[in-house]
Amino acid sequence: MHLTHLRVRFGETDMAGHVNNAVYLSYLEEARIQFLSDVLQLDGMPLILASAQMDFISQVFFPEEITVETGVSRMGRSSFDIVHRLYREPAHQLALSSVVTIVYFDYEQQKPAPFPEEWRGKFKAYWTEAPESRRA
Repeated sequence: MHLTHLRVRFGETDMAGHVNNAVYLSYLEEARIQFLSDVLQLDGMPLILASAQMDFISQVFFPEEITVETGVSRMGRSSFDIVHRLYREPAHQLALSSVVTIVYFDYEQQKPAPFPEEWRGKFKAYWTEAPESRRA
């Protein structure tokens, strides 16, 4: 799994004192971009987010540190699924599980296109199971 380490900022919390649910998408985006940059060494980002599913498991608070584990659970022709697991540190307590679908996108044609075949080999090192809630 690819790891991204982040720290919760005060402005990311809500009146209940925990991280606001909308902020988790930003955490996952940061982890996903870091993952894709590290693994694929992309020059530009020919990808779009098609779907995001999140299961909230436990609350996260300011000023906790979090770790986001990122891997790939499905590869199609023009899309793939990325699994994120967000943990509260230092206890490594699971706080969120997520699956997002990413589409390789041809911006000139404005439609999906097959992603480069060499990505399959690069993603294999980060293969993981989807959360039970997303398994068919």
